[in-house]
Amino acid sequence: MQIIWKNLGGKNPLNHERSINLEYAVRLQVVKILINEAEHLMDYLSLVVMEINPSNGHVSVRQETPEPLFSKISNNLEQPKTKENSKVSSPFLTAVNV
Repeated sequence: MQIIWKNLGGKNPLNHERSINLEYAVRLQVVKILINEAEHLMDYLSLVVMEINPSNGHVSVRQETPEPLFSKISNNLEQPKTKENSKVSSPFLTAVNV
């Protein structure tokens, strides 16, 4: 799997630890989605390309990811909630909001 950090003018509001936690959470979420939705596609995990926007933690599947991987992941991907939302329901959202 490839993770691409969206470049927004070189300014990254996430500190190093939060960036590592977010990347780990994205990888974990993608693996869980594939296991739950299409375990037979796990061998193709290296074809998945994800993009993270460091300013808000928004995660997306890039178009380079082939079908059906693209659809399986994008349809089940959880987006981070804003910091104002104190109720966090998953490790992925916790990694973004910590």
